[in-house]
Amino acid sequence: MNEKLFSQFEMSFWQLSRNMGYVWNEIFEKRLPGSQSYILYVLEQGGPKRMSELADSICLTPGAVTVASDKLMNQGFIERIRDEADRRIVHVKITEKGEEALKEMRSEGKDVMRQVFYHLSEPELECLVDVFEEANHNLKRIRKGNV
Repeated sequence: MNEKLFSQFEMSFWQLSRNMGYVWNEIFEKRLPGSQSYILYVLEQGGPKRMSELADSICLTPGAVTVASDKLMNQGFIERIRDEADRRIVHVKITEKGEEALKEMRSEGKDVMRQVFYHLSEPELECLVDVFEEANHNLKRIRKGNV
């Protein structure tokens, strides 16, 4: 592999990732600061969770998750539900309003992505998708220690 070309790719990829991260963060932070948007995302993807499960999944203390969750509940983005089998257990779940908020933020982010990559033809976009999917597959293997 051409080392100079790979170094150029590495720098470009790093800059793009970092700048897109800033853009996505701005979109989510202006609407739902701190860990609130991440809590919504986790609940959308994984369904209802106990507070302790939610804290573990986003690597925050239960207290921090409770504070963020209370703010989300006050806005109507999540709700508490009691476990049917054991009423002592309380789960939180995303509401339709929370799902709609995530959808709006994703739409705004997707609009920015379209502006960034407007110059790509459909075949180029398909190629980029293939490259990213393969890279994600490789990264999962590496993280599992299956290099």
